[in-house]
Parts: sequence; structure tokens; C-alpha cells
Amino acid sequence: MEKGSSISDVLIGAAIIIFIILPVFSAVVERYILFAKVQIIKDAVDITNISAYNALKTDSLGKTTVDFHNDKISGIYKKILAGNMKLDLDLNPTESSVADDTVIIKSIIIYTENIPNICPYGTSILRPAVHSCIVVPVKPTIYSRIIRKITGKNTFKLEVHVDSDIPINN
Repeated sequence: MEKGSSISDVLIGAAIIIFIILPVFSAVVERYILFAKVQIIKDAVDITNISAYNALKTDSLGKTTVDFHNDKISGIYKKILAGNMKLDLDLNPTESSVADDTVIIKSIIIYTENIPNICPYGTSILRPAVHSCIVVPVKPTIYSRIIRKITGKNTFKLEVHVDSDIPINN
């Protein structure tokens, strides 16, 4: 056994750990963190959907769909979403928010009649429900500078679509 071969074995082992195992492990952890953020966002949107429905006045619930352009609904929804996701009233993140930039509300529709129906994203609506879609910008956690440099983006926009069934008393 030569001394040079044991040094090269150690160098090859270290190179494998540094250049293969650590990046793969980091990618797996980054993906796990991203999935955890998506789940946190989905939970907050689901609670917001149900809360927004319960906050509406009963005269607006007799319509087939109540669209987001209704100022009262958008105000209620934005206020509840801001509280659930730790945003200010302009939907900008505050400290400890999962969002890293301004959240955008893409759509919100309340289905109360003509059910079954299909939401704009193709999900079957079989019961009264609130459909919403928001866009939440998030930054990468691990190797963020490298990822931002490679992609040329500061944040990644997560589009989160949630359809929340309305609890009804039969």
C-alpha cells in the first residue's frame, strides 16, 4: 500500500461528499421547506375561504356565484387573509410571514347554487364552496444567492389554488 493512494482516496471521498452528497441533500431539504411553505399557505387560504364566507351577509349568498369584484367581499377576504398570513392590509409581508413580497389575489368565487359546478382550475364543486387562487412570492432558503443568480429571479411565485367546502347544516 502506497502513501499516495490513501491520500487520493481521502481526497476523492471528500470531493464526493462536498460536490455530490451535500448538494443533493440541500436540494431535498430545499424542496421539503418549499412544500412546508405551500402547506402553510394552503391552510391559511382554506381558513380564509371559510371565514370570508361566514362573514358575508345572507342576502348576497342567494346568488349563484359571488365574484371577487364585489368590493365588500374583496375587503373581507383581504382583511382575513392578511391576518392569517401575517400581512399588512396592502398584502405586504410583515415579520414572520411566509410570504417574501406582496401577495396577489388572483380570483375568488363563492359557489352557492347551480351545484355541481367546475371552478376555473378544473376542480369539481359538489357542495357550496369558496374558490380562491392567490400568488405568494417566496425566496429560496438554502443557497439562495446561488439559486437567485442562476435563475435571475429574487423570488419564486407560488400560485396556490384552494376550493373550500362550506359546512352546511342538513
